[in-house]
Amino acid sequence: MKTRLMNMIKITNPHTNEVVVLDKVKKEGWEGLTFPGGKVEENESLMAAAIREAKEETGLDIKNLKFVGFITWLGKEYKDTGLLYETSDYKGDLVAENREGNLSWIDYEDFKKMDGMSLSMDKILKIYEGEYKEIFWDINTDQITYIK
Repeated sequence: MKTRLMNMIKITNPHTNEVVVLDKVKKEGWEGLTFPGGKVEENESLMAAAIREAKEETGLDIKNLKFVGFITWLGKEYKDTGLLYETSDYKGDLVAENREGNLSWIDYEDFKKMDGMSLSMDKILKIYEGEYKEIFWDINTDQITYIK
């Protein structure tokens, strides 16, 4: 079974309650509204991967990331673990679109109520809200374990 590490970053404007939202169109099964992020490359630290992915997807230079939890998806041939970070410390201007989809600043409270979120985003938000630290989702049985 192959294990892959990924990351997701909630980037918040420190002067408003807006967050960077990606309307992802590229990945089958992951389409929809989500936060920026991506895969951890070989020989790359977890935090460095999150900073790199944020820059590649948003054009923003982020720092002072806070780790908030993780989610694991267990499939038949893979185990994917997403490390979840947040920050409000960034420089630069948000790009309007990238190869993954369109980006925009959206009020966080409005975002939580929006239709069209990507797979798992409703669960991931429970971690960002501090309700849980870890979620383990066995895709094969659709059994989800929430850990505080």
